[in-house]
Amino acid sequence: MGMAASQARLLSLTSRLHDVELRAQAIESQKIALATQKDELYENYCEALDATKFQVAFTGADGTGKNWEIASFKNLCTYMGKERWQDYALKDNKSGLLIESEEVVENYKKYSGDKYVFAWAMLGYDMSGDGMDVGISGNANRGGDANSQFTLDRSYNDGGNSLMTGIEYSAYENATGDNKTTLDNLYNDVKTALEESDTKKRDEAVKAFRDKLYSTPETRDYIMEKQEGAGSNKTWDDVADEFNFYCRKFDAIKSAGGCTAVDPQFESGSKGETWLKNMVEAGMITILANDEPKGASANWKDTSVATSTNGNYLSEVQDNKDLKKAEAEYEHELGILNTKDTKFDRDLSKLETERTSITTEMDSIKSVRDDNIDRTFGIFS
Repeated sequence: MGMAASQARLLSLTSRLHDVELRAQAIESQKIALATQKDELYENYCEALDATKFQVAFTGADGTGKNWEIASFKNLCTYMGKERWQDYALKDNKSGLLIESEEVVENYKKYSGDKYVFAWAMLGYDMSGDGMDVGISGNANRGGDANSQFTLDRSYNDGGNSLMTGIEYSAYENATGDNKTTLDNLYNDVKTALEESDTKKRDEAVKAFRDKLYSTPETRDYIMEKQEGAGSNKTWDDVADEFNFYCRKFDAIKSAGGCTAVDPQFESGSKGETWLKNMVEAGMITILANDEPKGASANWKDTSVATSTNGNYLSEVQDNKDLKKAEAEYEHELGILNTKDTKFDRDLSKLETERTSITTEMDSIKSVRDDNIDRTFGIFS
C-alpha cells in the first residue's frame, strides 16, 4: 500500500507539473505577442516622428509677415478671402488637367470661351438674363460697306468664340473723356481684325479692349452697377480681388486644356492634408505656382516644396499636430502593454514557484519509493 500510495501521488504531481508547464508556455507565447505589439507601436511612433506635411503662407493678420497653414486643396487652390503670398493650382499628371472644385468645373464647362463671364459666374452673378448676353459678333456679312461688317447682336461671339458681353459693350458706350478715346481705338482694332478675318489678331484685340475696360474705374464701376443682383452695397472694390483670382484661374485651366473635379472628401481637413502630400510624393499630381499673383493675368509654372526659390511661400514641415497625438497614443498604449507584461511576469514567477515545489516533492517521493524497493528486494536476496 505504501508503494501504491507513493505511485499514485507521483502520478498526481506529474499531472500538475504538466499543467503548470502548459500554463507557463501559454504565458510565454503571450509575452512574445506582447513584444511584437511593442515593436509595432514603436515603429508607428517612429513614423510619426518622420511625418511631415506641406504648409502654405498667407499674409499675417496685421498685413505684414507670414501666417502659415497646413496645406490642403482648399487653402492652396481656392479663393480664401485672405491674401496668399502666391497662387497655386494642382495638375493631374496622368491627364494633364487641373484639379478644381465641382463649382469651378461646372462653370468652366458653361463658360470655357469667356474668362470674364466665367469669373462673374464664380462670383454668383447670372450672365444669362435679358441684356446680359448681348454683345459684339463678327457673324455679319463682311461684304458691302464697313458698317455691315461689324454688328451688335445677341450671340456675342465670332464663330463660337466669345468677344464681350452686352454689359461690357454698354460700359464702353457710356465711357467719357480720355477713357472713351482710348477704348475707341482698342474697339477699332477689334473691328479691323474681324474685317480681316484674322483670328489671332481678333483675340489679341478683344483681350486688350476688355483688359482696359476692367482696369478703368469708370467702366468697371459701371459693369459692377449693372450686374444682375449686385445690390446697392456692392462696389468693384468689394469683388475685384476675387474676380481677378478667377480670371487667373481661368487662364491656368485654359492652358491645361481643361479641369477635373477633386473628390470632396479630400478638399480639406486632416484627410485632405494627407491626400495632398501623398499624391504629390507619389508623382500623381504637380503643384503649379503663379508668378504674377496680382491682377487678372497669370504666368503658371511647375513648382514644389523642394524648390529653394519657393521656400518662402510653400514648404514642408514636421507634422507637430499628429506628432503630439502619436506621442500620447504611444505612451498610453505602452503603459497598457507594460502592465500586461508585468502581470505575465508575476504569473510566471508564481508558476515557477509551484513548479519548483512540485518537482521537489516528486524527487522526495521518488527517493522514498526507491528506498522501499531496495529494502523489499533486499529481504529476498
